[in-house]
Amino acid sequence: MPVTLKDIANELGLSPNTVSRALRDMPDIGAATTSLVKETATRLGYQKNLAASRLRTNKSLLLGMVVTNICNPVFAPMIKGAETTCSQSNYTLLLGNSNENAKEEDKVISNMLKHGIDGLLLVPSMINSDVISKLNAAKIPYVILQRKFENISSNYVRSDDFSGGVLAAEHLYNLGHRKFLYVAAPMHISSSSERYRGFLSFLKEKDLSENSIVVLECDGTRIGSKIAVDKWIKQHSDYHKLSATAIFCFSDYVAYGAYSALAKYNISIPNDISVIGYDNNEYADMTLPPLTTVDIRPYKIGQYSASQLIKIINTEDSDNIFYETVIPPKLIIRSSTTNIIVSD
Repeated sequence: MPVTLKDIANELGLSPNTVSRALRDMPDIGAATTSLVKETATRLGYQKNLAASRLRTNKSLLLGMVVTNICNPVFAPMIKGAETTCSQSNYTLLLGNSNENAKEEDKVISNMLKHGIDGLLLVPSMINSDVISKLNAAKIPYVILQRKFENISSNYVRSDDFSGGVLAAEHLYNLGHRKFLYVAAPMHISSSSERYRGFLSFLKEKDLSENSIVVLECDGTRIGSKIAVDKWIKQHSDYHKLSATAIFCFSDYVAYGAYSALAKYNISIPNDISVIGYDNNEYADMTLPPLTTVDIRPYKIGQYSASQLIKIINTEDSDNIFYETVIPPKLIIRSSTTNIIVSD
């Protein structure tokens, strides 16, 4: 049988109410009594009854987190950052994966709502905004991570993707590159389009035309990128004289697919073509060559988003107060980009 508050109370000769208040660190219980109660609870193997706690507080202490592709390494530190913040506030994090699919996204969120989550952290598929209407109707607090619906007021924690695109373009331009390939995720995704807009804005500042960068759209996965870049390479009669001297990838995950396609044709990085990724996930410095990338600080995004969500949950009348945290990106220069070598 599970150990109860009454068992601890009988062990110490206290009332169950005193034990309960000590375990919750209530100020009217002395420090010595609180310490003794907690030590006894641990010794007896007491576990808090969350169901009873929920009845008392009307909170489940459960938060949901839905990402778009759990295979993408950028989400690991994002999830870890959120989980760390949740743990510090006694919340448990439930994880779901939408696979960039609106129907799967709706299903996993519905399941989380059935479990009585107090709030949701969401990297949206952005295929439609019905999911936001559903959350609003259910009156569930939520924070959107890393992507943004232009016409929906909400709570956001994201990297500045426009500035990140500028950083990538500036780096490649300063190395002498003037012809670019952007291996994009679907362009309805705000981060994909914003990174492109930032990159293009810098090129225009340097009086380069929009034709200086070709957009190659893929599904945003490593395999999808490999297939798309492979097809692009095959359009050239000479694989070592490509129509771009640098590839800007939507993410490091997409860059890994580009690496695979280039390796298939013995195209050298960076001697034949430079490659720059985006995100700075944990494997970016383990590729050969190590990948130049734009760091979005995914751990901080996870941390800040969970902290913001918990703040919203604990704030009365927060329905019309929206928070937006924008984290500045940082360029990480490694060996996959180099000065362009112009042949005679």
